[in-house]
Amino acid sequence: QFCCAYVEPNSATLRQLSHEHDYMNFCLIEIGQRPDEPTNASQLLPLPTQTTYGNFALKWVDMVARLNESNRQIIASYETWDATKTGHICDSMGDVFNRHRFSTEYAVFGMRRVADEIVALLWCLEAQEATGEYPSHVKAESIGRAFKIGYQGPGGLVARHEVLLRTLNDLSNTFKHSFVQSDVIRVGTDEPVVVALNLKDAKLANGQSFYTVSLAELVRDYDHFFQESRAWLLAYCERQSL
Repeated sequence: QFCCAYVEPNSATLRQLSHEHDYMNFCLIEIGQRPDEPTNASQLLPLPTQTTYGNFALKWVDMVARLNESNRQIIASYETWDATKTGHICDSMGDVFNRHRFSTEYAVFGMRRVADEIVALLWCLEAQEATGEYPSHVKAESIGRAFKIGYQGPGGLVARHEVLLRTLNDLSNTFKHSFVQSDVIRVGTDEPVVVALNLKDAKLANGQSFYTVSLAELVRDYDHFFQESRAWLLAYCERQSL
């Protein structure tokens, strides 16, 4: 279902293929550009430039750039996954197993960081539109905080993507905080997967939770969240310009 080009690690072919990908073979976040393309005006949003929290238009540019890097890591995950499946000695010498694990992990980190930013931006602008002023406290400044205060998002946007956001929150928190030895390398049989082993609060009494999530499904669901959020932000900008 998902095709990856096999390349030997440390070869010049890897650099060449990074510019020759048929990106339809990969499930990527649709941000208006491919990783080897420059940023273009169609990606930008006319968000407020002067707020008590800084320039939101530039914040959006940074968010898109971060997702572009996540896309690079997703591609690297597919490439190295394919290499791990061949079992060639040269691949093992090129450390493809760790490269596959870390590229997948870094892609999740980038997606989580931008999801936090999106949730905070939605909360802030929704509050500004309701009161005419920017709030002195962004209560939903992350996915985790949004869950704690029961923030649904404009028109229930955040609530509609709760399963995705909780999965992303759990995965990234596990990568950051889980003390249990979790660096066992597991490779998806049919496609790249995100693997994580969690021990909540580092307490043995809590028991361990094992996560295995299809990378393609995670990215596909994330893209739906991103597109819906972008559409609301664009509509907000249009309302503010009237």
